[in-house]
Amino acid sequence: MNQLDILQQHREALLLAEAIGLLHDYRKCSDEHLKTQASNLSGQQALARNELGNRYPQLSNTNVQLLGITCAVTDLLDDRTWNKDVLGQYLSRCHKTAHFDKQEPVGGKQNYPHIQRSTPFGFENNVFNGLTEKLWGLPWDKLSSYSADKRNSLRHAIEDLFSQTIADTRRPINEVDLWSWGLLVGALYKSALAGALLTGSPPNAGDLRWRLLGVRVNGLNYLLSVARIPDLLTRQEIISDSLDRVRNLLEVTYPLGSEVYRDENGSVYVVPDIADLLNRTDGNGISLRDLILQEFEQGTVKNKPTLQLGGEITPHLGLEQVPWWGQDPEWPNSSNDELPDISKFLSRKIASLANAGVIQQFWQHQEAADICTVCGLRPQGPSQKAADRNVCDICEERRADRSQKWATSQSNKTIWTDEVADANGRLALIVGRFDLTHWLDGSLLDSLLLIAPHNPENAEGKPVTSKTPSFSRLRRIWETTRRFWRDVQNGIEWQLTDDRRRLKIFLDSVPDLGPFHVYDLVLGVTNLSVVWIPARNDDAAGYLLSADNLGYIAHQLGAEPAIYGDPATAAIFVEEYLQKEFVANGCRPVLRNPDAGTRQSNRNLLACVHIVQVEYQQDAYATLIPILAEPQTFMIIVSADKSLDVLRNIKEKYEREMGKVRDRLPIHLGVVYASRRTPIRAVLDAGRAMLDCRTMAQRWTIESSVNGQSSEVTLDIKRNGHQIRWRIPLRMNDGMTEDQWYPYIFLDTRGDDKKVDDAQRRAVKIDWPAEACWIVHAGDLREGEVIYVWPSTFDFEFLDTTARRFEIHYDEEGRRPRRTRPYYLEDLDRLEGLWNCMKRLTKTQRHQVIRTIEATREMWYGQDAGGASTKDDVFRQFVADTLAGAQWEWQKFPTEWQEKLIQAGVRGELTDLAELHMEILKE
Repeated sequence: MNQLDILQQHREALLLAEAIGLLHDYRKCSDEHLKTQASNLSGQQALARNELGNRYPQLSNTNVQLLGITCAVTDLLDDRTWNKDVLGQYLSRCHKTAHFDKQEPVGGKQNYPHIQRSTPFGFENNVFNGLTEKLWGLPWDKLSSYSADKRNSLRHAIEDLFSQTIADTRRPINEVDLWSWGLLVGALYKSALAGALLTGSPPNAGDLRWRLLGVRVNGLNYLLSVARIPDLLTRQEIISDSLDRVRNLLEVTYPLGSEVYRDENGSVYVVPDIADLLNRTDGNGISLRDLILQEFEQGTVKNKPTLQLGGEITPHLGLEQVPWWGQDPEWPNSSNDELPDISKFLSRKIASLANAGVIQQFWQHQEAADICTVCGLRPQGPSQKAADRNVCDICEERRADRSQKWATSQSNKTIWTDEVADANGRLALIVGRFDLTHWLDGSLLDSLLLIAPHNPENAEGKPVTSKTPSFSRLRRIWETTRRFWRDVQNGIEWQLTDDRRRLKIFLDSVPDLGPFHVYDLVLGVTNLSVVWIPARNDDAAGYLLSADNLGYIAHQLGAEPAIYGDPATAAIFVEEYLQKEFVANGCRPVLRNPDAGTRQSNRNLLACVHIVQVEYQQDAYATLIPILAEPQTFMIIVSADKSLDVLRNIKEKYEREMGKVRDRLPIHLGVVYASRRTPIRAVLDAGRAMLDCRTMAQRWTIESSVNGQSSEVTLDIKRNGHQIRWRIPLRMNDGMTEDQWYPYIFLDTRGDDKKVDDAQRRAVKIDWPAEACWIVHAGDLREGEVIYVWPSTFDFEFLDTTARRFEIHYDEEGRRPRRTRPYYLEDLDRLEGLWNCMKRLTKTQRHQVIRTIEATREMWYGQDAGGASTKDDVFRQFVADTLAGAQWEWQKFPTEWQEKLIQAGVRGELTDLAELHMEILKE
């Protein structure tokens, strides 16, 4: 049996083959290619094949030597020579295998120079011109002496360029960007050659098959089981480093696979079709399985061996049992395609247990000790500073390392929740989740069409066809949703950077404090969070740096709203207070350790120290703490007073970019509000509970359908007294091409296919997991019809106590055991309008109106578990009379808003509004 070492021996050749796979269709990254594909141009010439050799002649003398074959790089990058030897035949087969991703559409050509590239959900952007110049600007010379050291820089350069153009300009396959196309072929090619080396008997090109390998953990549970944000961010860095080390092992050290998926729960790789792959060994007899586990355990921070992940969690390794070949080798004479089932890896529940053997070592020579409050595995200490904070030395050093990074190089960001909190001391954890369940299992891809019905360009009458659930397409789906969240995160960072400042507090001597640890400076009515920054070249004695929202501190110290409401003015106010109290008056400061045990909690750490100077720091910082921005999961902590603005921005972005599939791609948003000192573990637990929100497909009735000059359709849909409005785009980004492929909605026919009327409108019968059903183009839907919708929602909860988080749970229909929540995402605009109406009343009047309605509801219906009050016309009339009797000129409200206010009062939504705006946000 050949060992893994054979891959090391041929490493450079395998990596060069991978690069050739990435670049094999490089000629498509050119203005010449876009012109040849354009419908408005004719007689255009493609980029000449010999141009590469002319510009980089050294590539003609650079060879790939594998399987006893020697082939020049320029020959492998010329598809006319692929059939002359095994290396070319393998590359040709991999190219054809990948064609299960790039099916043949009918028509769909675009005009040059306005070529568009699309996301998998039909949202388009321009492909820029000047591609050819950028193509020749790639570092082609790296191929002539290719090595592992050059791999990353070349890949990044290719990705940056190829991801901006497309492998085919025809709609709707203009979603296949050239990077994902080359990445797939490169992954297949390298794996095929590695498999041939390992088995020692290269199969014929037509017999090549591959498998998927999953390296999965319960990453979300590991990340969120923390007591403080620095611990979370450190764990995030360690998990990322662990997965990077495994990727380097499988892609470079033993180049047999390529990572094709990653999220917070691990990675998935394309590997050769070798059933016992994980049992193959290196020259020392160590199996690939053990090598992966060893690499994963070495994940750390800043390459420090003492801070390694160790045995805190162990990944689950799974090799696909059934191999696949992608597109049928006999295509087009046969269509027996075999596609990998990546959804099995992503849907499997993983229990990432600790490695007991590794953890045991920490307890062998340890006297009786409490367990670390961060990792929950190792004993506290043994250092005194770690023991005082109830953590082990490893977790303490990790935390300090994160704080040092913040203090020395990340002054424009924060890792402290106290700094994020608003002037009322409130923060908000915003969570988001895309429900990709039926996208990643491939079933919803049947609703995305390749060849549409009633297509005027389909002169040959080719059958209506859906897109294939290729794992490359699934990759683009999760990349699109991950990019969505990362764009949201970047937008929030820009939006929430204000004029907040920090203060430097200098002392007359060096106290015995932990470097970069956070402490509480007692200011009488409140505590100011400060971090000890030890001495550096420019600070002989070190200083305390504030880690708090100085607007909140100013508020607590009695400043007027005009002062504490302005970040810069608030900082000056607190600076002057400290100068007066501790410098001018000579009061002795009191500094305490908030993490200390009961015996140490009242100890003054500055008992013999005075404050001698306070300085105003000029650097502003963004008031947010990013936590997760993964394909399905998003988490970020922001100032509570900015939370609704963030929600509205996410909603607008979602409607703009996912509007054509909003009925099938629900987004669930949640906000957990808390006070600044609420234990972060409780806040994260509440956020994780909100991420569990799932919605089943629901039946909604179309109240009206209005086409707006064919550019979009406005649908008013209704269910159980709730009405929401959708605006669904009906054209592509050029504003002229009608979208025949994306905006389809599931129609409830009640088994009567005649209701579809597919001869008169665009409708397709598809196999939805258990039964056949119809989808109809959104522009062809009719009033009164019933459609299936996976609704998007948003929810919120205020943790006035940490136990409140246990009230967040959802039934199978995505509802909580309370009357109103969660809301539909589209309700955000309606609720904003309702609050603008309610603000016409005084604060006292708002309380009186809402208290009257809710007291009467309780008196008439008790707990009203069945929601009887919402169905009672008498109670509805009572609510209407109560609102009309308030002192706010009720008759001047438009009838539409009178009705909305009454309905909100009947449902109890006015109570939610008052809680959100008056109690939580303190407006």
